[in-house]
Amino acid sequence: MKAAIFDLDGTLIDSMWLWKELANKYLLSIGITPPEDLRESLKELSLLEACNYMKDRFKIQKTAKKINSEMEDILSNYYAKEFQLKPYVLDTLRKLKEKNIRMCLATATEDRLVLLALDRLEIRDYFEFIQTCNNTGLGKWQKEFFQLAIDRLQIDPEDIWVFEDALHCIISAKKCGLNVVGIYDDSAIEDMDSIKELVDIYIKDFSQLEVESL
Repeated sequence: MKAAIFDLDGTLIDSMWLWKELANKYLLSIGITPPEDLRESLKELSLLEACNYMKDRFKIQKTAKKINSEMEDILSNYYAKEFQLKPYVLDTLRKLKEKNIRMCLATATEDRLVLLALDRLEIRDYFEFIQTCNNTGLGKWQKEFFQLAIDRLQIDPEDIWVFEDALHCIISAKKCGLNVVGIYDDSAIEDMDSIKELVDIYIKDFSQLEVESL
């Protein structure tokens, strides 16, 4: 192992519970009853992609950027003050740094929100770069998203491990020949069997990770 690519939400921080309800909360706030299939329709989309989808589907008379801004207002307080690291994350980051493993962050969350959490939790300096859907123009369901991270690291995929909780991201990472550690999160419980079939290692939390074996 020479490098690690970390997801943020559901992997490093316990935040997916809010993301699962965010679109519903927003639609209710503007007087629209969210349909039952909304969560499934949005689960592979970045926030801005989700805003475009909701604008078109529900004929919202605002720009996607305005919707995005209003949803970010709901999120900002949680990233700046509430979300916490998942168990044993800091210990793992420290161990990897001690082994001189290069680390980066690859997330669908908007850059500003990412930095709010990383700075408060004091883990920003562990990451060589932060790659987001917004700053790349790519979705995490696209293998090109992970290929870009590989290109930036300039390391062979077989020497890189991805840490991820979401099935669609795991699929795109594996398409690039990357090793994957699947992380349990309540938000992905319906996909657990499929995730376990795809990943190289599956863990309930980072206490189960043997860094020396990677």
